[in-house]
Amino acid sequence: MKRLIYGVTGNTAKDELWPLVQRLKNWMDKKSIDYRLHASIVDGLVKRSMITPENAENVYVNELTQTSNVILSIGGDGTLLHTAFEVGTSGIPILGVNIGRLGFLADVEASKIQNAMRLMEEGRYTIEERMVLDLSGPHAGLALNDIVITRKPAGGLAAIDIQVDNTRLNRYWGDGVIIATPTGSTAYSLAVGGPIVMPGSNVVIVSPVAPHSLTVRPIVLPAQAVLTIQLAAVSSDCTIALDGRTHTIAGKKTPYTVRRASHPIRLIRLENMHYFSTLRSKLSWGMGPQMLA
Repeated sequence: MKRLIYGVTGNTAKDELWPLVQRLKNWMDKKSIDYRLHASIVDGLVKRSMITPENAENVYVNELTQTSNVILSIGGDGTLLHTAFEVGTSGIPILGVNIGRLGFLADVEASKIQNAMRLMEEGRYTIEERMVLDLSGPHAGLALNDIVITRKPAGGLAAIDIQVDNTRLNRYWGDGVIIATPTGSTAYSLAVGGPIVMPGSNVVIVSPVAPHSLTVRPIVLPAQAVLTIQLAAVSSDCTIALDGRTHTIAGKKTPYTVRRASHPIRLIRLENMHYFSTLRSKLSWGMGPQMLA
C-alpha cells in the first residue's frame, strides 16, 4: 500500500483549531507519520508559539497538492468546500474533520481524528467520487455543493430563465434558484424543500427559493444536462454564489452555462461509516420525538 503523506489545512478563524493541530502534529511526529502543514496553519502555530520557526520550515508548504496524497480538512463543511476548491483537478482525496456546529461533509469528529488516521494507515477506507458543477460565464468556476442565484436584499423579485439542453424549462419568479449536486442536496437545496439525493447519483437538482407560484417545485435532471441561465429583463439585480463564493451579476443579457465538470472531488469514507448513518446522526433524519428525547 502506498505510504500516505498527509496535508493538513483548516479554518484558521476557529480558536479550537490550534490546540487540536498542535496535538495532532505532536502525535504524528511520535508515530513517524509523514505530513505537511498548509502555510496558514504554520503561520498561526508560530504566531502562538506552538512550534518554533526552525521546526516550521520542515513541515511548511504553500500548496498541499505539491507534496500530499491525502488531505485533512479541519473545520466544518465550509472549510471542506474551500479545501475542495484548492484541491481542484489534482484528485487528492480529502477527509473532513469537524470542529464546527454540524459537519455533514466533515463527518469525522475532532475527538476521533487519531482513530480515523489509524484506519487510513491500515487501508480501512474507501474513496467516494463526488460530482462537481462547472459554471461558464462572467464568474466562471466550480462548485461541489451548489450554484445559487438570488435577488439582492433590497431588490424586487428575481426572474430567472432556465433552459435545459436548449429547451425552455421555466422562468423562476421569486427570491432565486439553486442548482445543486447530490452532495449539495443536503445543504441549501434541502432547506428550501429539495430532495435528499444519495452521493453517486448522476443527477442535478434545481430548487426554487421562495417561488412566487406555489406550483413551482424542485426538479431532478440528468447529470449530463446542460443548463443555460439568464436573468429576464424584468428581473431584480441578483448575486451568484459558487459554494458561497459570491459575485454580483452584471447585466441581464449575459447567459451562464452550468454543466457537469470533467473531474470529481474525492472524499474519504472510513470503514463502517455510511451515508445513511450520517443522515441519522447529523440531520436527525427519520427520528421521531421519542427517539430524540
